[in-house]
Amino acid sequence: MDRIDALRLFSAVAELESFTKAADRQGLTPGAASKQISALEDRMQARLLERTTRSVRLTDAGRALLERVRPWLSEYEVIENGLVAEQAAAAGVLRVAAPVDFGAERLLAPVTAFMERWPSVEVRLELADRMVDLVDEGFDVAVRIGALTDSSLIAKKLADAPMALVASEAYLQAAGAPAHPSDLSRHDCVVDRNRPAPNLWRFHRGEETAEVKINGRLSLNGARAAVAAACAGAGMACLPAWAADPAVKDGRVVKVLEDWTPDGREMWALFPSNRYLAHRVRLFVDHLAVWFRDGL
Repeated sequence: MDRIDALRLFSAVAELESFTKAADRQGLTPGAASKQISALEDRMQARLLERTTRSVRLTDAGRALLERVRPWLSEYEVIENGLVAEQAAAAGVLRVAAPVDFGAERLLAPVTAFMERWPSVEVRLELADRMVDLVDEGFDVAVRIGALTDSSLIAKKLADAPMALVASEAYLQAAGAPAHPSDLSRHDCVVDRNRPAPNLWRFHRGEETAEVKINGRLSLNGARAAVAAACAGAGMACLPAWAADPAVKDGRVVKVLEDWTPDGREMWALFPSNRYLAHRVRLFVDHLAVWFRDGL
């Protein structure tokens, strides 16, 4: 039993004037309760209770201790009950980190829906392409796309994140359409520095795989910039399908090498390893998993 529980037991004994009744309230045997009070008296170096076969009475030292700890115990109960209630209900501030482009384009809709479902939750969304430190920077959850490196975090896969190879019709008319991924080495390619190994693109077709080192005079960072560059005719762009799809639908770019599939990535929710994880965090992660269950 910790010291707070020992003080709770002492307060109960003083209130009920009975070890048996106090022990029953605290879920202890009378013998265990008596040992805990003796241990508390040893720590306080004072006799706190006068025990007889018929009654239990506070000593002067016991009354002095009770006057000091009873208000503190009451305040502690309020704090503890408040924290328990917060865990049981979705309330409070939820700090979320996500990549800039994906957060702006695809995460705001599920975040808004989550806030509508849980009006007592305030979301603070940090959009940054750097790898934030959840623990040191105080984030509750991070949404990441790609390989994971934080072994100390809990990771839940939310969806596959496929890629698409696109170019404008004007570029293809001028430079020609590639017939095989290896042909990309002879094309202008838009280099997205946010990608791991940005100059190395991988593709697969059934059991076949192809890896090509691409070249490009234009390098940038971010999926939205990459699709805009492809629309402007700057060259081939291999980027997340969710970013390319609007431009494909309105005809600003077309998909290239459609019988080959660029290596995709995966979207994850990461959160600290903590058995007392706030309920709002669990609800948010589950909400994202449902929202993206059909993919990006």
